Amino acid sequence: MKKGWLILQILQLVIFTGVSVFLFVRAVDGSGAIQTPAIRLTCFLIWAAFYLGLLAIEWGIWLLIRRQK
Repeated sequence: MKKGWLILQILQLVIFTGVSVFLFVRAVDGSGAIQTPAIRLTCFLIWAAFYLGLLAIEWGIWLLIRRQK
């Protein structure tokens, strides 16, 4: 299980990095709004908060599983 967990974490990090690069590189978002540095930072902070929430849930589950063993 440990190897699978590590692979999942690496895959999530690659996806997080890819989406983060995409958010900083795009010039116009889906609604057609021009991306200023402030808007880019706001989008990144929302994305990072979502990712950190997901990681907190995963690590909580991992700690529960480890505690039960």
